[in-house]
Amino acid sequence: MTAAAKSRPGLTPAHAALLILFWLLAGASVYPLFWLFISSLKSSPEMFGSTWALPEEWRWSNYAAAWDAGISQYLVSSVIVTVVSTILVVFLSAAAAFALVVLKFRGKTLIYALILGGLILPPEVALFPLFKTLNTLGIYNTYLALIIPYVAFGIPFTTFLIRAYMVTIPAELNEASIMDGAGPVWTFFHVHLPLCRPILASAALIEAMRVWNEFIFALTFVESESVKTITIGMMSFANALRGDWAVLMAGLAISIIPILITFLIMQRQFIGGLTQGAVK
Repeated sequence: MTAAAKSRPGLTPAHAALLILFWLLAGASVYPLFWLFISSLKSSPEMFGSTWALPEEWRWSNYAAAWDAGISQYLVSSVIVTVVSTILVVFLSAAAAFALVVLKFRGKTLIYALILGGLILPPEVALFPLFKTLNTLGIYNTYLALIIPYVAFGIPFTTFLIRAYMVTIPAELNEASIMDGAGPVWTFFHVHLPLCRPILASAALIEAMRVWNEFIFALTFVESESVKTITIGMMSFANALRGDWAVLMAGLAISIIPILITFLIMQRQFIGGLTQGAVK
């Protein structure tokens, strides 16, 4: 046995307790998803009669039934609203952070304080004014009725997040760009955006999850079935099924699959962006 192996500390009781607690918390987090997917592959009587058992027959047809029952339209609406809102929030927030960090102009501190002031206002407080504004503009019950408020309420936190990362970029890079004859727009797109890729991925994932799961605005600002997002559409979907719980579970599983896959794909960039910003 080498000296390094001899000096390596063993698993202490405290570490063992933390490890057990970690696995318990992980199991408590994962099991509801596992139960949902297993229940979606059963029949309704089997789901209630054998709650904890695996399906006797794996009914993949439940997913086809849920898709044909109309959940596909809600899914498409959620994808459109989430993708457009996320792209706009991340781009506008990155541009605002670049201006606040790199550009020199008077009143930067005041502007930044006003942007952060958006974090103080709860979205629910603005429901009635927004409802009247959207009606006046003639965009009530459209995708824009959701996208515009989502972007407005998403910019403050995302700007704060990206700016905290962008201040760690050496100022010499901007000075070198100026010496080479590059303007602010070129520097933003070709220097700062590539360097901020980790935090942009983190911000995009946070914003996508927020928009995908949002309920209050989606309930208030749209009413047509063709525009409803998945969070609101599931209520109509449940009423249409009239007690076919297994198909309803399949619909719920379909509703979380896109954002779950997105998180699994981007989790490394998400963690990397947050930890790099913290370390820097």
